[in-house]
Amino acid sequence: MTTSPLRGLALVVALSGALSAAAGAQSAAPPSGVVITGRDLGILAGATVGTAAVSRVDVPIARFFGDSGFHVRHPGFTTAAKRTSIVTETVLMLTGGTVYGVARLRHDDGTADVAFHGTEAVLFPALFIQVIRGALGRARPYVADGAVEGRDSDPYHFELLHGFTSFDYRSFPSMHAMASVAVAAALSTEMRERNTPHRAVLSPLLYAGAAMPGLARLYLDEHWASDIALGAFLGAFAGQKVVTYSHAHPTNRLDRAFLGRRTYVGFTSDARGLSLRAWRF
Repeated sequence: MTTSPLRGLALVVALSGALSAAAGAQSAAPPSGVVITGRDLGILAGATVGTAAVSRVDVPIARFFGDSGFHVRHPGFTTAAKRTSIVTETVLMLTGGTVYGVARLRHDDGTADVAFHGTEAVLFPALFIQVIRGALGRARPYVADGAVEGRDSDPYHFELLHGFTSFDYRSFPSMHAMASVAVAAALSTEMRERNTPHRAVLSPLLYAGAAMPGLARLYLDEHWASDIALGAFLGAFAGQKVVTYSHAHPTNRLDRAFLGRRTYVGFTSDARGLSLRAWRF
């Protein structure tokens, strides 16, 4: 049974959304000192299975963009995609780091907190992805074009360890998709933690914007659809995990080192009853 490219693309969007929703299911605060729980590992395993399912439509989606004349008929799309591709993990980390530095100099603890966690959410999965894609060495679609007869016909072309030495074999998973979704997830979770007004409108807009870099890479034949799906999941997982864990454990080493002493206000109960108390960490 063949799968039409548009139906395949719809499947990718649906599964990416499902994987991101699964990533959000891990938002409950883990026990103190525990970062990755058994439930998280189960979610990651499910994401791996979902990515394998998405890989079944890698070829029709790649052919849809490559063979249907999109690049010839719509040169404006190509220009927009190339500009959107500028939004990399490096750009996002530099931006977050700059905002964090300025906020610290201005003693703006709230902004520094948000900027630091957003940067942290990109950094950790970026290190993980560098190792994974370097070890697996999955060929990018434009490499597979010439690897066998026919366009984009081998999405399972892997050269183990070749990704460490060649950009052409660093396709899986997508760093662009991870980084943009990680920032969106971190900001969205920060809004939830802080009970930010209008977050029901702002969060979907953040995720819609975050989808653009990954889709641009797909359009430019730089990634398979399954690369984008897993990258988006890892970004959502990291963004929500970093913020949720940090707010549940405000005295963790990284926050103490980079955010310094902060004030937290809450209620305590003792023999005198319920009272409001401030802590400095």
